[in-house]
This record gives sequence, structure tokens and C-alpha cells, in this order.
Amino acid sequence: MPYRTKRGSWEQARRLGHVPIVESEFVKERLESYRIYNDATVGHVADNLLISAEDLPDSGPSVKWALSFDGSSQEVAVNEEYPSTRVCYLQVAGVLVYLQEMRSQSRQTFVDPLAIRNACQESLLSIVLPSSNVCREGIDTVRDSWRVELFEMFRDYNVEGQPLLDLCLQLLKLGGRTSQSGSEVILHRCSASKDCSTMDIAVPRTGGVCPQCGGMLLPTDALRIHEEVQDLNTNMTALGRLRDVLEHIIMLCYLNYLFERQPRVLSSVAFIMDGPLALFGPQAPLKRAIVSYLRFVARELRQGNYRPPVIVGIEKGGQFAEHAAQITNYIPERTLMRLPDNYIFERILTTRSSGSSAFGEDTYYGRKFFYKSATGQLLTITVPCLDSGLLDRHSPEDPACYTTLPSTLALLDEIGTKLYEDAVIPIALAHNFAAIPLKTGSKVLTLLSREFLGQGN
Repeated sequence: MPYRTKRGSWEQARRLGHVPIVESEFVKERLESYRIYNDATVGHVADNLLISAEDLPDSGPSVKWALSFDGSSQEVAVNEEYPSTRVCYLQVAGVLVYLQEMRSQSRQTFVDPLAIRNACQESLLSIVLPSSNVCREGIDTVRDSWRVELFEMFRDYNVEGQPLLDLCLQLLKLGGRTSQSGSEVILHRCSASKDCSTMDIAVPRTGGVCPQCGGMLLPTDALRIHEEVQDLNTNMTALGRLRDVLEHIIMLCYLNYLFERQPRVLSSVAFIMDGPLALFGPQAPLKRAIVSYLRFVARELRQGNYRPPVIVGIEKGGQFAEHAAQITNYIPERTLMRLPDNYIFERILTTRSSGSSAFGEDTYYGRKFFYKSATGQLLTITVPCLDSGLLDRHSPEDPACYTTLPSTLALLDEIGTKLYEDAVIPIALAHNFAAIPLKTGSKVLTLLSREFLGQGN
């Protein structure tokens, strides 16, 4: 960590400061002992992994609306003299795209920007949270400040009149983490104090106290986001966890709203996530509750003779997307590529946690595929299995397990854009609304933080 000079600039490293590393025999020996598990060298793709979209069942009526979701987060220093004093900002966008209007533009010589804009409606959730050296008034730690802020945000922010807390409690109930009545959340252990050993505590919707240490407990503590909050260091990890949770819960709130009020319309809607259908870290156990909820909705829709909605996650980066870029020349257009576990662990990922564990078993609520669309885009997608019975009759990478897959692929053939590499229009729009500009946005948020925290010049 460099020193600051009296002029406010940072201490400069010696121009030859890297030479000792380059000349170190120890460093050279260690580098020679390393190996790359999977490099960019790809020979071919086995034909039995490739399935033409033409060979899948008919997709049925086309999707009319797409709801896409994306989030953006930043942590800024409040005072240049004390750069460890930080505030976190988070923005999550949900964008509704009327696909019929988009399709009509595809027949025009020039796309009408106004028509495209009128085909979209966006909703934004903007959040501020304290970070290192900043606490909520009346609360002693950053960690506890987050706990209170998250509870109030889940309680007060709503999607079409439904508080986020309602769906959160519904998911916790499906995950077996509530009392029998569902009115109380069962915390695995006390969240008020790291020193308290009390376990399996029932917490009402409005909050409660620990019977042993007397500390404040909140139902949203069950999300365990506060566990990665630091009082003295950056909180970008916790902020990223929160962003991911909110993206998935807000998506499910919109799905639940349509399911309860307009199930017929729900069959014509696609829900598109920026990123995989997965949750990681302490929030990963929510995955099982999401699977249970989606299968419940699909089962109820089938009983009413409605199709389940398209739900898909699309990844822009990471090891899977990088691997896809290397094999794109081996995959024809309108072709789906299966990704069995042996292919994933031999060709894409470095390790597996145990010899018997399946990929994504504890984190993903969908299955990964590669799909090369009609426009030549190779997309890394995740699609959920909405009928557990199909997994009993087929291998998990078999497209037969994913009844919405034909509709998903037909949609992906239509919504590609050349604005960005392998991008789709709804996600590009969601990212546009959610993104915080790295330079300008950071400066503005820093000024905002200074003004309201009394740190202005």
C-alpha cells in the first residue's frame, strides 16, 4: 500500500521494482511447478453433444413480452483524506420489453428509436448502504447497520404492491427455514452477536430478540448477507451478494404477481437474467427453495392448461463463455450443445469438489447449455427443469428435461443485437438502465456522499 505525498498524490514505485521478482530462482521454480487445467486449445466438438433446434419439439406460440433484470454496484470513498471511509451504492433494473413492437421494427429498412423506446418500460431500485467507518445513526457496527437497512428495504420496497419481504419469507418457507405456520423465520444461529452460540431461533416477521444475548434479530438475517460485511475493509463482496439476491428475488416477485393475477399472460412472458440461474456463497441454499417455487408454479399452470413461462439466464463472461468463444467455429447456427458433467470437468473447469458431486448441484437452479442462434451468436445459457419427474427418466443434460427449451431458443433467435458481442436486446436495455458509470458515476456518488455526511469542503 503506497504512502500519500504532501501534495496529495501517491508514492511512486521504483521503475525497476519488479526486477527482484523476475530474477528470483524461487519464483521461477514455483512457476514451473504450476499447470493450466484448461487452456484455449480446442480440437473439436463431438457430434453427439450437438442438437439442431429443428429436432426439438415445436415451441408453440411466440413469447410476447420479455422481462429482463440486471444490477450494478459501486463503493466510493467519502473523504480523500480518509479513503477507508466508504459508502456502497446499488441499482437493480427490471425492464419490460414488448416484443411484438420489436418484431415489427425488424421488417423496416431503418429502426425507429422512438418505437423501440416506447416498447420498453423500466423500474429501478436504488439503494445506499454504509461501508467501512460509516454506521447508521444509533447502531455501533457496519454489520448491524446492514442488517437493519436490509430488513427495512425488504419490508418497504414492493413490486406491484407486493413487498420483497413477502416473497423472501415464502422462499424461506419452501426451503424449510420457517416455523410450521410460516409466520416465523428459523435462524440457524444468533445473528446479533458472533459470540452468541444460540441456535434455531424463531424470529417473527417484524423482528425479535435473542433469548440468550438479548440482541436484535431480523427475519432477513436468514439471507446471511451480513456475514460477509466488514467494519474496516471494503464491502464489495457483500454488495455483490446482495445485488445477486435482489436480481433473483425481484424477478420472482414479478413472476409471482402474474401467476396470482394473470396466469394466462404469464405463459407469454419470458424472464431473462443477466448471469446464470444460480446463487453463490452463504445465499446458495436459497437455490433449493427457488427450484421448489418454480416447479410449484409450473405444476399449477399445467393444471390450468397454461404453458410455463420462459426463464433463462445468459452469461456474458466467465470460464464457460470463454470456452464457448473458443469452440464457436465447430457449432452450426441454430444448434444447441449439451454440457455433460464429464465435459464440464474435463474441458472447462479446473476441479470438482468430490468425485460424485454434479456440477452446480448446490448453487444452480438451472442447467447450462451453449446455443448458437440463427444470427450466429454463441450464448451461454441456463434453463430450469420445471418437472422433477423428467429428471428421473432422463440424464440431467438431456434437453427433454427442459420443456421450455424450444421456446427459449426460438426467443434467442429473435432478440440478438450487434451493439455488443453475443448480446441480446432485453439484457442490453436492463444493463443500460442499471449501470453506474465507472468514472462519472463514481465522482457524482462521492460528492453526494460527502454532502450528506458533512464531509464537503
